[in-house]
Amino acid sequence: MSDSADTIVAALEHEVLTLTAVHEALQRESAALSSGDAKDIDAAIAAKNEVLQAHEAGMNRRPTSSVPEAVKADLQNLQDRLAALAAQCQELNRRNGTLISKLSDRTKAALNVLQGTEDITVLYSASGVEGAVGKGSRVLGKA
Repeated sequence: MSDSADTIVAALEHEVLTLTAVHEALQRESAALSSGDAKDIDAAIAAKNEVLQAHEAGMNRRPTSSVPEAVKADLQNLQDRLAALAAQCQELNRRNGTLISKLSDRTKAALNVLQGTEDITVLYSASGVEGAVGKGSRVLGKA
């Protein structure tokens, strides 16, 4: 391989390593979010941000020079690995975002109950009709 191809291969291999670290950090973040432990969540987010910065720095160092045609086929496997790993990271990040949203909703609901500001939902009467306000119906949060 030429020096330019060696440089690109080395840069891509470094990106695979840093993206693998991002993937592992996202998995740790997912586990922390699932456990709900605030300290674990904070530590996982800090670690994720650190490896994301390292990966971004590595991407910015990728050489822009062209690669000889004969070497392009050899690089395809490495690029495919990077693309697959990036897709896995995106999916993990999407799932973690969903977990964060659910945790936030659960926390807001708990705060509303504690503060007495929960939504007032009228229960149905025994006949299946919504009870009239003030005529024996009870609010869900006060039942």
